[in-house]
Amino acid sequence: MASTVIVTGITGTLGSALGKLYLQRGWEVYGVTRQTIDRHNACSQVITSAQESIADAAALAALEPDLVYLNAGAIEKEIGAMGEPLSELTQSITTINYTFPAVFALEAAKSAARPMDIIAIGSIADGSPSAFGPVYHASKAALHFFIQGTSPILGTANPNIKLRLYRPGAIHGPLSWAPVNRLNDKGHKVRAKRCNSAPPADKVAQHIERFQQSGKWVGNYDEPISFKLLKFFYALAPNQYCRMQHWAWRRASKFKRPEAA
Repeated sequence: MASTVIVTGITGTLGSALGKLYLQRGWEVYGVTRQTIDRHNACSQVITSAQESIADAAALAALEPDLVYLNAGAIEKEIGAMGEPLSELTQSITTINYTFPAVFALEAAKSAARPMDIIAIGSIADGSPSAFGPVYHASKAALHFFIQGTSPILGTANPNIKLRLYRPGAIHGPLSWAPVNRLNDKGHKVRAKRCNSAPPADKVAQHIERFQQSGKWVGNYDEPISFKLLKFFYALAPNQYCRMQHWAWRRASKFKRPEAA
């Protein structure tokens, strides 16, 4: 009997790469999407799910897969007139990036009668706040803390559950450019260096597979030294870090303070 894997976000860049990789390995791949489609070339079977409620989470857990990649996610592709997050998108992004993966893990721990390896896909951008992707960063930081904080609890409550975290960086493709919707020309050029040098999704998927097989609790793709330094800066001097974010917004944002009436 073939091993089974659930990949949420199967229609996305990384989700498709993961699904295709496991199909090549001979796995039965359940691809989960919020879209209404009958089939997809990255999975054996498409499952349409809103990925919002406890019932949605319980329905996926009931499939009893050997492996789950909680990969579905969203970024801020639309923003307000001054670059501010939009309320509806903030709610939607937080749900798909953090709330649903957290609830799935809890529901799986209730019912898993056989081993289930659950890997949540986080982000190397989860270590410090950013004015250029505040909702995305906040949702991934919440996921990061939940997975690592809950993993020992769920693993003790139900030894069949292994809850882990993988933190990729930018992946080559159009979505890696999303933060430029807040950046001016100078900031755009800085972002371009990262986007153009980002690895393709299939290479990241292979790295994730090796992480899964390693048994480690936390894995990540290559993390730039600048990201590591920002995390330390935020942890050691949060007030100064906030001042830096205000400075960066004035310097790299395409938005300017409106003139007083």
